[in-house]
Amino acid sequence: MLLEHNQYSPQWFDFFHAGISAERTLRETDFLVRHLPLPAFRRVADVCCGMGRHARALSERGYSVTGVERDAAAIQQARTLGGGPQYECADVLQWSPPAASFDAMIIMGQSFGYFDPETNFSLLRRLAEGLRSGGQLVLDLWNPEFFLAHQGEREFTLPRGTVKEFKHVESGRLHVRLDYPDNTHELFSWQLFSPEDLATFTSPAGLLPVHTSSGFSDGAPSACVPGWQCVLQKEMIPIEL
Repeated sequence: MLLEHNQYSPQWFDFFHAGISAERTLRETDFLVRHLPLPAFRRVADVCCGMGRHARALSERGYSVTGVERDAAAIQQARTLGGGPQYECADVLQWSPPAASFDAMIIMGQSFGYFDPETNFSLLRRLAEGLRSGGQLVLDLWNPEFFLAHQGEREFTLPRGTVKEFKHVESGRLHVRLDYPDNTHELFSWQLFSPEDLATFTSPAGLLPVHTSSGFSDGAPSACVPGWQCVLQKEMIPIEL
């Protein structure tokens, strides 16, 4: 059975999300706090928040966080875990934050780029409208250089069984198929961005890169690391006197 494209099934959460370490969450949250310091970036939207891993961690550090997620089961779990954030169950393709309502937004776990370029840009522009002047958007993205060099098949042996992964890059997109032990299959696809591609893509939405790194460090993106991060700043709007 083929599951819906770019949908994270309960199996995906069971196989890949349950094993995320506290150390990883701490490293990622430390990165966010460094680049979104209080009090300037207190109001944060965690877009595509899943079960609220980052939303809770930021809330514990004094941020006012709103998590947005389309998966009703994931939102219910996030609400059960509590920890301070508010949550909205909404598809990002329909979610329109009020103008200038957030100081910052984050899209973690490679949750940006699922759609065609026009839809991805429309989403980006809508999110930018929800940021205040000088607000920041943090994107956690896949690294095209890494995946061009790491295409093909591999297996994950996990506590719940073995998952086969098939991945390839074609026409600027990363395509991934996961085969689960119960013979269900899951497909994912992302538009890929190099730092240069992203700067060109985001500029028309008024979002300009102010920091790039890989592995949630402060070093430059590396072809040896699968993920890279970019902090984008909404253009400052001059105040008329």
